[in-house]
Amino acid sequence: MTDPLKWVIGIVGANVGDGIWVADRMPRPHELEENLPAVSIDLLPSSERSAWGGFGGPVIEGIALDIDVVAPSRAEAVPVGDKVREILHALPHIEGSAVSSVECPRFATRPDISPYVRRIGVEATIMTRSERD
Repeated sequence: MTDPLKWVIGIVGANVGDGIWVADRMPRPHELEENLPAVSIDLLPSSERSAWGGFGGPVIEGIALDIDVVAPSRAEAVPVGDKVREILHALPHIEGSAVSSVECPRFATRPDISPYVRRIGVEATIMTRSERD
């Protein structure tokens, strides 16, 4: 998987629902209101594990993601977060996917952007398996 962030954003964007912003950033301030709810997915520092005996065999990478959902209310944000979580847990079942497992707890309240835009978020990890050259 050469660009896991792009791949995850594409899968989430295609399946979360019509008209929901999904990107590696939030809409610009003057575009935010017309693009709510919005989902932002970004990379966090990740880890990798090699097969016993060192490099040369399969490598398992844990790709850490920071995910935010913003909406006018938490009541509107929570169903979007639930759908994103459902999509992430389905990643190992997509044909041709390198994802072997997903760790994604429930979304929780994060500091709001403004009194009119509520925010929930989660840190998730997708585990991928690849062969080293």
